[in-house]
Amino acid sequence: MGGFLAVLWMFSGCASHAADSSDRTPFRVERGESAHEIARALTQDGYIQRPWNFLIWLKVSPHQGRAIHPGLYMLSKSDTGYHILQLLRAGPPKARVTFPEGWTSPQMAALLEARNVVPAKAFLDKVQKEKLEGYLFPDTYTFDQNTDPDIVIKTLRKRFHQELPADWSARQKALHLSEKDLVTLASIVEREARVPNERPVIAGVFMNRLHKHWRLESCATVEYALGQWKPRLTYADLNVQSPYNTYRHGGLPPGPIGNPGAAALAAAAHPATTDMMFFVAAGDGTHRFSQYYKQHLDAQKKKKA
Repeated sequence: MGGFLAVLWMFSGCASHAADSSDRTPFRVERGESAHEIARALTQDGYIQRPWNFLIWLKVSPHQGRAIHPGLYMLSKSDTGYHILQLLRAGPPKARVTFPEGWTSPQMAALLEARNVVPAKAFLDKVQKEKLEGYLFPDTYTFDQNTDPDIVIKTLRKRFHQELPADWSARQKALHLSEKDLVTLASIVEREARVPNERPVIAGVFMNRLHKHWRLESCATVEYALGQWKPRLTYADLNVQSPYNTYRHGGLPPGPIGNPGAAALAAAAHPATTDMMFFVAAGDGTHRFSQYYKQHLDAQKKKKA
């Protein structure tokens, strides 16, 4: 190593030693940022002491391609400048995202943007244009940062089709429902059910109400219409003007109210055969089911008591 580089190696804080510290904080490299801007930001945030050291190493250190990749990195102030350069050249780490069952596409979009996978607006524009609410399977995924929204959506859609019940098409015909209707029913079951073994029963109640041309009166659809999930709805909430308000409109809402998981899809495809027409939350995650309205009123009184 030449004398100048040897001195720079020893005194610039750029030895190729990776810090052992787990105290890492986020540092974002924006697309189109110059090396000088990145070095200045690293200095301002306290990751390196002198921007010129970093810029010299960027120029003279051997590497296949000198590009610094945009993205979100987790850096430590204990990292050497040279190790930071190696990290930025290697590219940002992959992002691991977990979507809970029942999440809406705006919730998914917000998480994807927070993890630097794709801008929320770009994701939502695609979802809304293609009417994909309900068809984005909730699960844990690993994506590259700055991924094309089409790739993210294609991945979620592929998993949705993989997780459908094997007899999905046959069950649509047997229940006289379109695929959209069945996914919509599954999305309501997903939001209403808290206990796994109640999902088919809740689906059965809703199917009974559809057959009798009763309104579904699902609180979950009202919450979707309001744009927020609430622990308790008011009478004013139940009167919200929206085609998704199944207290005011008959039949299924215009589309899914979230993205159901495999168990909810299976429950919608295989609703329980039941005489129950009503259910009310018992307060412990379970529901009290009733066949007749008077029984339902009694169950509501027990809940309030």
